[in-house]
Amino acid sequence: MTESAAQAKPSAQPSELGLGHLLTFAFPALPVAAFQLPFVILVPKFYAETIGLSFIAVGAIIFVVRIIDAFLDPFVGYFADHSNPRWGRRRTWFALAAIPTTIGALFVFSPFPNVSSDNAVFWGAWFFVWSMLLSVGYTALSLTHLSWGAEISTSYYGRNRIFAAREVLAVIGTLVATGLPFVLSTLGYHGEAPVLIALAVLVVATLPALVALTVFTVPEPKHVARKHLNFLEGLKGLARNEHFVRLLGAYALANMGNGVPATLLLYYVRDYVHGNEETQRFLLLLYFLFGVISTPLWLWVAKKTSKHRAWSFAMLVACTGFVWSPFAGHEWLGDYAVYAFGAIMILAGMSVGADLMLPVSMQADVIDVDTARTGEQHTGFYFASWALANKIALSVALGIGFVLLGIVGYDKGDRDADPLTPAEVHVVAQPPSEGAGVTLPKITKETAQAPKRKGHHHPNPDKPVKQTPTAKWTLIFLYAIVPILLKLAAVKLVWNFPIGAAEQAKLRAEIDARLADEKANGTSAA
Repeated sequence: MTESAAQAKPSAQPSELGLGHLLTFAFPALPVAAFQLPFVILVPKFYAETIGLSFIAVGAIIFVVRIIDAFLDPFVGYFADHSNPRWGRRRTWFALAAIPTTIGALFVFSPFPNVSSDNAVFWGAWFFVWSMLLSVGYTALSLTHLSWGAEISTSYYGRNRIFAAREVLAVIGTLVATGLPFVLSTLGYHGEAPVLIALAVLVVATLPALVALTVFTVPEPKHVARKHLNFLEGLKGLARNEHFVRLLGAYALANMGNGVPATLLLYYVRDYVHGNEETQRFLLLLYFLFGVISTPLWLWVAKKTSKHRAWSFAMLVACTGFVWSPFAGHEWLGDYAVYAFGAIMILAGMSVGADLMLPVSMQADVIDVDTARTGEQHTGFYFASWALANKIALSVALGIGFVLLGIVGYDKGDRDADPLTPAEVHVVAQPPSEGAGVTLPKITKETAQAPKRKGHHHPNPDKPVKQTPTAKWTLIFLYAIVPILLKLAAVKLVWNFPIGAAEQAKLRAEIDARLADEKANGTSAA
């Protein structure tokens, strides 16, 4: 697409973004989401059990990476807002961010066999460095994508349409990641390592191509900022936007409520519900499948009520699922415990589409408040600060979950096992072909099973590990009770949120009137 075509008018309505452009815009969310869930659930478990790092070490590394990455967010957003590349500020940074994201995903998910060390410090450094690169790349990629989406449409319901498309593709990507273990197991590849390697290859093969497709075909609205605020002035502007602060608090609480159970799900199912590895993956598949199925429902509820009421209803539905979680592993359920937990996962999964779509769409409306007040558009800075608070909340949730389990002596299932060598991480390098510049990991049936060495064993994901009462009740409290408390607090904040369709329409009318006046006076934005 030519540069002139890409510079769509700022007030472009969603009807002007056809289905083809809408899907093209949303497609990069698929490979990004495909590695997101494994990065939260499988990667910590993989580095703790297969590589041999302690729970406390894994939790601490995740916490530090998230905190550092989070504090970089506002600077990334500020710089993206105030840069003016020839090809557009959103498209340029979206393309550049795909590079570290792709490289980071490859190395986090694929400890290569030619890197040989049994040293926990070495693998801790490996996990930290590549996780840091992946997190920073993902931050810039998602921040630019969200900002771009918020600027494409200026209508209350049009933003729902754009972010619904993006999040549906994201959930489909998550379903791909969830269903991949089933496919690999039928081919004879078992364990987390083949899954992670396959996902790394998927990201390398698809993310750069889909990002390029989006960059060259989707229009970017005209930049409407009048002047450059310095960084501190920008932060003060955020703090003065009371609607942003309120929504930010609710979103952080809700995501903490999602992050804790997501990280602990595999352990909860194995040791409390007594489900095997296939059951764990099926439950994840069920969870995200109903996330996709329920998205049209929440779009309809939002149209009949409002975004904030629809999101509140979705969180309450999730709470009705979590409230039954402590009973899912009760002895009287016997073999039916897994089925009972499946029903719980359906209820929790029904809120996924709303959690991903509606708060982001509300955030775009909140940015209109700032634009109406100041006459400036700081979409990237807003989404970056949004990501900062969210990542701090999520890092606290993830870090505390693993650290608390480590403190109470939770047995992750590999006691007496030494750290495995890289050859036992189910990974083998493919010999480089002539002229090949990059060597990707290759999975074979022989390497899908770790070789058994005397004094070593791979943790059995199908065998429940007997826990102390303290460890058991700590797990139950973290998985079932904490999410309810956090989500109820989020509902309290957004139930009567002051921006609905009528209020947002007034804001846009004020913004458009200002643009018209500036155009008439010859002072329109550059």
